[in-house]
Amino acid sequence: MIIMVIHGSMRKGNTYELTKEIVTRLLAKPGVECTEISVADLELPFCISCHACLNKGEEFCPHYEIVRSVSTALLECDGVIVSGATYVRALNGAMKNLIDHLAYYYHRPVLFGKKGMVIATSSGVGEKSVAKYLRTTLGQWGINDAMVVTLNEKEKRLKTKGDTWLSRNTEEYYRLIASKKPLSPSLKSIATHNSFRAMSLSEFCESERDALFWQQTGYSDKAYPVSAGPYKYAVGAIINKLVKISAKMVGRVYAKRKDR
Repeated sequence: MIIMVIHGSMRKGNTYELTKEIVTRLLAKPGVECTEISVADLELPFCISCHACLNKGEEFCPHYEIVRSVSTALLECDGVIVSGATYVRALNGAMKNLIDHLAYYYHRPVLFGKKGMVIATSSGVGEKSVAKYLRTTLGQWGINDAMVVTLNEKEKRLKTKGDTWLSRNTEEYYRLIASKKPLSPSLKSIATHNSFRAMSLSEFCESERDALFWQQTGYSDKAYPVSAGPYKYAVGAIINKLVKISAKMVGRVYAKRKDR
């Protein structure tokens, strides 16, 4: 099994050390390989919000050659570990910049079935909100119910979390990937997925690339690409229908105003 690790910190401090501790334990497991990428080494320029990845395709991003190394590793792995440092109670800028460059995954998710873990640290506060954001991001990419590992300096000093805690999280994540069983999406994931599905296939969708993606992958006919159960599928179908109706109404109003 291949686990792709994104080190989101710009230095080898608490976030990096915690992530490496987990990676080291995972590598001791049979059959585990890790591909590690650090935002500090990417030298990725800031996203300029040109919308090229959304409207034309990710290959039109001005920084595509750098971003491609990350997206290729994401597509080839079985599990994804993403770490982020907490700067002023929010995700650090370098990691957010990489996520901005992968904005097309929000519109065209492809990482279904992969298992995720997010790691966030802080000097005392904010790591939980950072972890929540990273977990939501992985969910948008198609990675359901990612594990969360957080640590702040206060906990570290008080030694309230130690080796047993790390081993337990590592073991749980390893078993999750080894099972090869896809995790059922939450109702939030179902709602988000079907909203994008409806908007991307709407006649008023401005991105041909989005529409093409949903048609070519076969996702256009599915309430969700992995097993979710009849109840969640029904909810997805209803949301999809409602968003389609709303898109038509808004699109017609916009068209009338444009013709004036």
